[in-house]
Amino acid sequence: MNDKRTLENLRNKFEGHIYLRFHSKEDYEDCLARAESEGFRFGEHQPTEYISEWRDMLSLCENKQLCFCNTFSRMAYACNQPNVHRIDYAKYISGEEYVI
Repeated sequence: MNDKRTLENLRNKFEGHIYLRFHSKEDYEDCLARAESEGFRFGEHQPTEYISEWRDMLSLCENKQLCFCNTFSRMAYACNQPNVHRIDYAKYISGEEYVI
């Protein structure tokens, strides 16, 4: 893994909404473990508390918070607005070009 490819660095790089996409349960689980090790939380909960609840998308928010994506988040994800950043998690972590 490239040490510069952290969730915190990703959050600091972009202003606006950051949506992480997952194409597999393994990527989702890796992200939750990585997020927990970097100090991210779902409110007061540890990310790995949700490891059995596979999701295809999460929002990376301010103050080291993660959020599940609802219908409105998915609509924002589909927009082509400059403050909406769509990140392919697996590509980002592996060092590839990551904005979808």
